[in-house]
Amino acid sequence: MGRQRSPNRDAAHELYKNHNGNITSKEIAEILNEKVSNINTWRVKDKWRKSLNKVGAPYNNQNAVGNKGGGAPQENQNARTYGWYSKYYPAKARNLIKEAEEAGETPLEILWAQIMTQWIAIIRAQKIMFVKNKEDKTKELKKLKSESKNLGTKSNPDIVEVYREEEYEIQQAWDKHATFLNAQSKAMGQLTNMLKRYDEMLHANWDTTTEEQKLRVERLRVQIKNDELKAW
Repeated sequence: MGRQRSPNRDAAHELYKNHNGNITSKEIAEILNEKVSNINTWRVKDKWRKSLNKVGAPYNNQNAVGNKGGGAPQENQNARTYGWYSKYYPAKARNLIKEAEEAGETPLEILWAQIMTQWIAIIRAQKIMFVKNKEDKTKELKKLKSESKNLGTKSNPDIVEVYREEEYEIQQAWDKHATFLNAQSKAMGQLTNMLKRYDEMLHANWDTTTEEQKLRVERLRVQIKNDELKAW
């Protein structure tokens, strides 16, 4: 027999619609005395965002007075949560935060996105910083000074370089390899810590997480241990 549907599930959805989406999962959870993780799960599974009326606020909502629809007026702090954001975050950052909340992005999903970004950066670094052999060195021009002189006339110039000074930085193969190992070690340490946090959050909300959320971290660990990675 399946688990009985919580009455708070529909109540939470109604609260979201009554506020035209301008209410956070935390605020809904406080009103209903419900877990924030449950609110986030229902938000995603029931596709709350799609249920919103795109134009205007709910009927008889005084917040809609003076607004022709399409969301809140510009710079209107209609949710107290965004008051703090608007003080310290630029407009683009505030929009991204709001979009993430409206899409039902849970802290677990946000952390997973960070994990994948870190993992991709590590893979790319292995290709970029690859050292072929002990003869693989890099010569880079760091400073250049030069002086020129006109040996001709104004009407018929003959510009000749009379002085040139070049300063190069040379990285030997062992220098490049040591730099790579140091950077890679730090990056892998950060990734390990992020995976540990993901595990902790996963088990703290085990009943509300999906099978995909439970399995994907193990798939990534298998990738990290893959022998093909060592050959890059």
